[in-house]
Amino acid sequence: MNRHVAALVLDEIGSLLALQGAESFRVRAYSAAARALSAAGDDLAADLRSGALADVPGLGPGTLSVVRELVESGRSRLYDRLRAETPAGLIQLRGVSGLGPKRIRTLHQTLGIETLEELRAAAEAGKVAALPGFGAATQSRILSGLDFVDLSAGRRLQPSAYATADRLIGHLETLDVREVRIVGELRRRCETVGGVDLLAVSDHPAAVLDAFLATPALGRPHRIRDDRAAAVLADGAPLRLRCVRPESAAVARVAETGSAAHVVALAARAAENGMRLDADGLWRKDRRVPLDDEEALYAALDLDWVPPELREGRGEVAAAAERRLPRLVDYDDLQGTFHCHTTWSDGRGTVAEMAEAAAARGWRYLGIADHSVSAGYAGGLTVEEVHGQHAEIDAWNGDRGGEVRVFKGIESDILRDGRLDYDDAVLATFEYVIGSVHAGQRMAADEMTRRIETAVRNPRLSILGHATGRLLLRREPYPVDMDVIVAAAAESGAAIEINGDPHRMDMDWRYWPAAKARGVACAVNPDAHSEAGLGAVVYGLAMARKGWLEPEDVINTWDVERVAARFGAG
Repeated sequence: MNRHVAALVLDEIGSLLALQGAESFRVRAYSAAARALSAAGDDLAADLRSGALADVPGLGPGTLSVVRELVESGRSRLYDRLRAETPAGLIQLRGVSGLGPKRIRTLHQTLGIETLEELRAAAEAGKVAALPGFGAATQSRILSGLDFVDLSAGRRLQPSAYATADRLIGHLETLDVREVRIVGELRRRCETVGGVDLLAVSDHPAAVLDAFLATPALGRPHRIRDDRAAAVLADGAPLRLRCVRPESAAVARVAETGSAAHVVALAARAAENGMRLDADGLWRKDRRVPLDDEEALYAALDLDWVPPELREGRGEVAAAAERRLPRLVDYDDLQGTFHCHTTWSDGRGTVAEMAEAAAARGWRYLGIADHSVSAGYAGGLTVEEVHGQHAEIDAWNGDRGGEVRVFKGIESDILRDGRLDYDDAVLATFEYVIGSVHAGQRMAADEMTRRIETAVRNPRLSILGHATGRLLLRREPYPVDMDVIVAAAAESGAAIEINGDPHRMDMDWRYWPAAKARGVACAVNPDAHSEAGLGAVVYGLAMARKGWLEPEDVINTWDVERVAARFGAG
């Protein structure tokens, strides 16, 4: 037993407890304990004997007893009981709009509902509306959300998927492996992923797969083929592991990372060059072409190496053949960011604390864009508060602006008629304006398009924020014609944001090649509400890279003088 597996079990217990309607503090305790184990040593048994594990912050008596049982027996009776008591289909019900753990239990106990199909049948028959605490409105919301859930079932956001992958990799690296790597959608940095895919390289693949299948906290573990195994977690997310011998590693990593369309394009390229590419290797006649790494495979096909984010079958293989792949924007290119909130509205860091955090990242500037007055639910700033915040920013810039310049911005609500919140005189006091839709999202497509286009064409708008309003795995985008919006931004000179909040990733990366061709600038923003929240730029950067964006396309990479000139700031 190691800390990686123990953390996975604790996390799964938290998920199962939440589904059963346990007290929220108890659910949080198991999730916190899973995170706390990252600070534990590699020898859990020794740490238990010495008492060192009991001193790890975040581990309490209950969670520590689970870890002790895992070390002593390799199993957790609490986990096994919760898993046995929880029908697998109930997990998917949590993704349906209007359903929390208590309502799911009611549906299960009164109508015997355990699956999405049973829920749909009961709702269509009117049985859900008849239950106490539900009603016709909830039933209607359930029906409208079921199709969305069908598409998102078993999918995870990037941070959750990475956390699971890290724990599994840590566990697998204790086995007889040469390396373990993330592959699949997660390596391609897709905004949501249909599970966690890993590739291990070992001289004894069968033994590694057997050990993986014996890992506690995995549901329905099974062998797919000689070199593959799979399982699921409590939330329905699939886990897939392929384990290959070293001679197959390079090709396996490419095959397991790329989309089907990308791999098909590579196979076609191999055939054009008199070779054959399959899941196990690159072959010339019946002889394996020796390959040390991915770069060697692409070179053998006379291609430039294709960054994982681009391996979607959208012309990247042809571009690699013609030596015209872009030099994608990277974290080291960033000099700052613009969509950040402070304690003036609904943020948890002060102006100074956010600026200090930007300095710690080596950034040269930071844009503060708190909520505007119409966003009363988020502490939107009154005109008097705007003046107070500007005085605070001026004081920072006067004292430490040479280290990190703070730009005066605002996230102005785009009102239903397309006007920006505040009158023009107040808007003129900001150095830049992010315009975002928050309220009134249930509009027809033509109305929403006209609303956003009007805002984008306003000379005061600098950046369009989270353009489609989507919340991944929770809410679909509102209906809007993004071709019209991109065209308006190209004409007005407004930039469009990639909102790096892992729940948003908006504007969608698929729109960016066309936006780039029109000359639309991108702002990669974290939508940060704390110092730690600045880290969400990495998710926004992943979307920028998937959109084929280069440093020049992203205004965050520009130096402070050029940004100030764009904003018209002195």
